[in-house]
Amino acid sequence: TETFVDTEFSQKLQSVATLITAHDQRGTDRDVFYLSVGGWDTHRNVKDELASNFKEMNGALTSFQKEMKAQGYWDNVSLVITSDFGRTLTSNSGEGSDHAWGGNYFVMGGAVKGGQIHGDYPSDITQAGPINIGRGRLIPTMSWESIMNSLTEWMGVETKEELDQCLPNRDQTGTKLFTKDEVFGS
Repeated sequence: TETFVDTEFSQKLQSVATLITAHDQRGTDRDVFYLSVGGWDTHRNVKDELASNFKEMNGALTSFQKEMKAQGYWDNVSLVITSDFGRTLTSNSGEGSDHAWGGNYFVMGGAVKGGQIHGDYPSDITQAGPINIGRGRLIPTMSWESIMNSLTEWMGVETKEELDQCLPNRDQTGTKLFTKDEVFGS
């Protein structure tokens, strides 16, 4: 098995890997795990904090990917990395950023069609830009349901009724809902 680095996020992913490899003993055919990792509320020293956080995240995700590949589960695993809020594009007085609205997600896994960007980078992020409400706080152009719709389909939820039960507001978002075929290869 893979040796996981000694960080909070890596240890949490190691626990998830252990649960995944024990799915037969636990009698499950699919799981959803939720992990939370702090340290991203970068009101001060954003450059140093992000460099450190990205290094930690990269080490943890690399260990997890290697373990899932070694156990033969990688094609059956997807990770969705989100933030509960975005950050301002302009700095504050502490060389950090403040809470904002729009943010990014990323998805990885053996079945994920990699190297794609879903959504559009804003055409104008200046103060006069149409989705900038001040200090680089951007209004989101997609909802979280946009990407979660594809993940829900990939997990086997297929009918409109089932999808609506899992994502009850998906048709009210007014944004594109990605399909399994757009995000996943298998």
